[in-house]
Amino acid sequence: MTFDPIAYGRGKSILVRAHGVQKTYVRGAEVTQALKGIDLEIYRGEYICVMGPSGSGKSTFFNMVGGLDSPTAGRVFIDEVDMAQLNAHELAFLRCRKIGYIFQSYNLNSVMTALENVTLPMTFAGVHSDEARRRGMELLERVGLGDRWLHRPKQMSGGQQQRVAIARALANRPSLLLCDEPTANLDLVSGKEVHRILHDLNRDDGVTIICATHDHNMLEVSNRMIWIANGQIERVSLSSDVRLERASLGDDHG
Repeated sequence: MTFDPIAYGRGKSILVRAHGVQKTYVRGAEVTQALKGIDLEIYRGEYICVMGPSGSGKSTFFNMVGGLDSPTAGRVFIDEVDMAQLNAHELAFLRCRKIGYIFQSYNLNSVMTALENVTLPMTFAGVHSDEARRRGMELLERVGLGDRWLHRPKQMSGGQQQRVAIARALANRPSLLLCDEPTANLDLVSGKEVHRILHDLNRDDGVTIICATHDHNMLEVSNRMIWIANGQIERVSLSSDVRLERASLGDDHG
């Protein structure tokens, strides 16, 4: 089915806008063009899945949107703020207050408890310790780990660690959640639990989610699928259309 971006975007508020985004890496004599001019608008409250083979550029694009790296050319806007125009302090403030990050490898502090990991971003944001603790417990309860607040990462399963990482990403009430392969290291049951939590956050709280993933089960919870290949957007489709296509081919699994 053909996706109509004009009709789809009508009446929606743009949260993220990428315009001509390119990224080139130079290592000695080797030049790699990871992104070759990405144009994309992501609307407030959307759940977007970015898919593509390893080396396609999807994680590079993820890093551009999250302010973790800078484009070689082009611009990325968050709430119409040009990230390239921000100084280091302003960029850190934007990342702390507007964007939450969930990584494949969890990135938890191994010596901190679950609660301490969740409250750490609030400490950076200047939240009073009592309020940080209250909200941290609330977030751990929300992801089903209220009884694990004293546990450290080595005392938890991969699925539990990823749920702590989700709670931490929500610490400062971000409007945008960036998830880089959040289920790649999880078993099927834990992966489904992460799907459920992200879906509930998007549906109930209106958090905009961009997920770089190989997991086709994300079709069940996302609004749009963005395929990136060779540093370019190859295809944009409604997830509902892709589900219908897969069903018609008898490919409901995998």
